[in-house]
Amino acid sequence: MQQLQSHHAAPVWSFFEKICEIPHPSKHEKQLTDWITNWAQSKNIDCEMDKIGNLILKKSASKGFEDKIPVILQCHLDMVPQKNNDKEHDFLTDPIIPIVDGEWLRADNTTLGADNGVGMASCLAVLDDDSLEHGPIEVLITTDEETGMTGAFGLEAGVLNGKILINTDSEQEGELYVGCAGGVNVNVLLPFEKMEPDSADSAYEITISGFKGGHSGVDINLGRANAIKELASILDDLDAAPFLISSFSGGSLRNAIPREATAIIVCDQQYQNSIDTVISTLKIKLNDKFKESESNFTLSIKSCALPSSVLTHSSHENLLKALLTCRNGVFAMDDNFPNVVETSSNLGVITQKTGAVNHFAIQVLVRSQVEADKQHQADLMAEHFQQFNARVAKEGNYPGWTPNKQSTIYKIMENEYQRLFDKKPKTMVIHAGLECGLFSDKYPHWDMISFGPTIKFPHSPDEKVHIASVDNYWSLLKATLKAID
Repeated sequence: MQQLQSHHAAPVWSFFEKICEIPHPSKHEKQLTDWITNWAQSKNIDCEMDKIGNLILKKSASKGFEDKIPVILQCHLDMVPQKNNDKEHDFLTDPIIPIVDGEWLRADNTTLGADNGVGMASCLAVLDDDSLEHGPIEVLITTDEETGMTGAFGLEAGVLNGKILINTDSEQEGELYVGCAGGVNVNVLLPFEKMEPDSADSAYEITISGFKGGHSGVDINLGRANAIKELASILDDLDAAPFLISSFSGGSLRNAIPREATAIIVCDQQYQNSIDTVISTLKIKLNDKFKESESNFTLSIKSCALPSSVLTHSSHENLLKALLTCRNGVFAMDDNFPNVVETSSNLGVITQKTGAVNHFAIQVLVRSQVEADKQHQADLMAEHFQQFNARVAKEGNYPGWTPNKQSTIYKIMENEYQRLFDKKPKTMVIHAGLECGLFSDKYPHWDMISFGPTIKFPHSPDEKVHIASVDNYWSLLKATLKAID
């Protein structure tokens, strides 16, 4: 990243490079927390950790700016750990390898962590630079945003003094975000019964991989394949042989569109050639179905060891029907903002558990800008799985963020953007869960806004950040801090 040091946003890139060196996937942020704490102490910056694990850093106002409104800069610590199937990478120990690729910065076949690492780097750069002009500043770095917004849920009232909150977790330069979707997890336990296979049968592993995946909110309308849904469809179309499913798994995070899924099936060995032929035909159909949105996926079948059990016929049919008829994708668009999804769902994860009770654990994330619609769709999702004898729980509900048409910070940032770039920014809401919705419960007086550089395909190994957009983002952040009365 040495070539980025000549850019206007060089201070941001310096901190981001360090952040990439330190593993920090969700729920494993301690190494990064320790580094920030030690760095703050070396700079004599006040840094405290609250009970839930959030970091709060404070910086006094610049000379002559002591009477300005105190501002909170906010970002989150964690990143989404996703990698391509053929990439060897341990997110708990290995650094992220950033690569300059023309106008973009990406990683080496893993997520980059620009979401929200660039925002975090900019907050640290503000704390580090004593030449900037600004009023009193608090930096709030929340923990475990990506898997449950744990830090935002656990933030206590009264610990921050700021009146304006600037969230740095948006992903399109030139857009100012004034609202976001809320979300709720629909967690499903789908029971199954098993039996022993015929010892003369053969087993085959069918894997679909290499889909683009992406963020289950901002990318949900791009027509990308859901690996779990597509594998279920493939098995449903596999009528060349009488077979039974032994195992089925796919996806890794509820808020990422699943890129891979695998099933092991068992049938009489005489049907192997027929199955191979059907799989080849289905791959051609998949290529045609997703010719506009997917290009590098693979659908493979290979022999494997005979498993000790298979699903009973009724459990086999129950699983496929539950997955095939589960609604997934966009339900409604937002009439107030162009090309913004209002309500959606993502069938994100399925894992198989055996023990005293055998079940498939399924995770679905329902999002909506409209609270009533979110709850309604979550209830419909629960009812869907309950008809297949599943136990269902709605968990992790978090509110959306309702736009404030009288926002002072919006007007300031709009004016500064037009002054800097001679054009108006777009006013947007995002179909994703920003922490602003949770903050408004405990700090209802906060005037909030969210902005960021251009980040494409977060939550997937295709994640990349537009280098020039970080320059604009950094310029706007500095100008905004100076302009706040």
